[in-house]
Amino acid sequence: MTVKPDAYTIRSFVEDLKRKHPEQIIEIEDDVSIDYEPTAYYLSLRKRNPVLVFKNLVGFKNFSIVTNIFGSEERLAMLSGLSSIREVIEKWSGIANGIPTENLVFNNQRDSFRALTSDKDLNLFNLPIPSHFEMDGSRRGFSRYITSGLTTTIDPENEDVINLSFARIQPFEKKKFAFDAGSRGHLWKYLNISKERRERMKMTILVGPNPIFYLLAASFIDNEFRKASKILNVEFSRGHKNDIPIPTDTEIAIEAEFLPGETFEEGPFAEYAGYMGYDSTKFVAEVKSILIKRDPIYYDIQPSNSSEHVNLFSIPRSSIVMKSILAALPKVSDYQVVWPHYGGRFISFGYVVNPEPGLAKQLGISILGHDPLWNKVVFVNEGQTELTMEASLVNLAQSSEFSEKEIARVSNSYIISSDPTRDESGNSGKIVFVTRGRSPKIKREVRDDHVIISTGNGNVLITHKEVMEEQKVNVVVSDDIDITDEEQIGWAIATRLNPDKDIKIERNKITFLARRKVPSVAHVPENVKEKIEKRVTSLSGRFH
Repeated sequence: MTVKPDAYTIRSFVEDLKRKHPEQIIEIEDDVSIDYEPTAYYLSLRKRNPVLVFKNLVGFKNFSIVTNIFGSEERLAMLSGLSSIREVIEKWSGIANGIPTENLVFNNQRDSFRALTSDKDLNLFNLPIPSHFEMDGSRRGFSRYITSGLTTTIDPENEDVINLSFARIQPFEKKKFAFDAGSRGHLWKYLNISKERRERMKMTILVGPNPIFYLLAASFIDNEFRKASKILNVEFSRGHKNDIPIPTDTEIAIEAEFLPGETFEEGPFAEYAGYMGYDSTKFVAEVKSILIKRDPIYYDIQPSNSSEHVNLFSIPRSSIVMKSILAALPKVSDYQVVWPHYGGRFISFGYVVNPEPGLAKQLGISILGHDPLWNKVVFVNEGQTELTMEASLVNLAQSSEFSEKEIARVSNSYIISSDPTRDESGNSGKIVFVTRGRSPKIKREVRDDHVIISTGNGNVLITHKEVMEEQKVNVVVSDDIDITDEEQIGWAIATRLNPDKDIKIERNKITFLARRKVPSVAHVPENVKEKIEKRVTSLSGRFH
């Protein structure tokens, strides 16, 4: 009989990380305001990508905030109980879509949580819900958002099915919050059934449950509680006001009811592509109780195109995509594909080791076909290579010439509505580049308005201006993009370029025009940014 391991809790994972991987966690001892400062810390430390623990929150005694647990593939693999992100991608689809045979194990002790139910205590604004970006919630002036809340509901047509879904949540009264459920998934279905019946629907928001539930909720499945119980030891408590189970190790649980007759214009909100999003389903719920642990940890997921936000929705999808692709492609070659955080799944890099002729191109086309909502720019190298933006451009520059043999275009294709470059009909072009780069030695020449990366077999030009000094590969980006930062260059190619119109291909030259007009970029107030950057610089000795 296989013994199931205990599921990590937020607390146990933080402690485990401090013992085993202290370089991956930073504890901030300074006083921190929930108004933009946790996000400013994350942005200032983004290249290091650590878990952040804020221990002294101004105005919220006994609370702490933890963020960015899911920001690295290594940590995500640890949470899944697997050895690497490649193994997660290979196995996660099978785990998430397995048959949920286990019954839930309940903790019958009534003191697992402290319950707040009186009018005096029942106040969402007493929770350290952060404001993340300056324009968040600016329609109505409520900038604080719960980004880590898992909305737990029971299928109104089958009470044996419990579902977890992500929804951004904006408190606008002490006991009311607006939320967006725009994925058209299980939660959307349940809410619309409730609206048709004109019935309130019970829902419980979990903030900081066992981390495995965040991965399961991002997998677009249902019965997540029972599926987790099949592979891990997870204990549940009974709800206080709702008959919805709560994982006992959850830090904060908000029991509420959906109000089918009310709406609230929440938003805009910093979406995963890095820009402000204005769509909202305007749903409203009323709080019935708040259940909290002693000295509770408020878990916060950084929004916008943070590594954590993109990882959570991308890794489960990558698992589904790669499982389908690998089942169809020949087994004689080794494949690797990544979707970098900064590209929001609109861009991907891959390679095939010792491929048969045409196989790399077929892999690229398969990526487009199996991920039609997002992928639009794909680089696949014949032979092992670094899977980065710079390596992909350098590999492309080594091509002897550019022809249909190395490039596959698909015009006027479906793309998700959050792609800021789709055309008036809602479509976008898509493109696959097959390269044969061999990781040559490179030389960089950095000037005020351009960077030239020399390879010996063809150069890459990165510039803000019209292409003056043309090279084999030319990338033109907007003035706000740092031309020395390959992640910002990748973000521009992923989100400011439509392959139908903005990639100019000639026999001996390719030009990427990644400078389309886009929605407002998510940003923290400048004074907060400067304050935290100075603090991080002055305290940098503590962080190493």
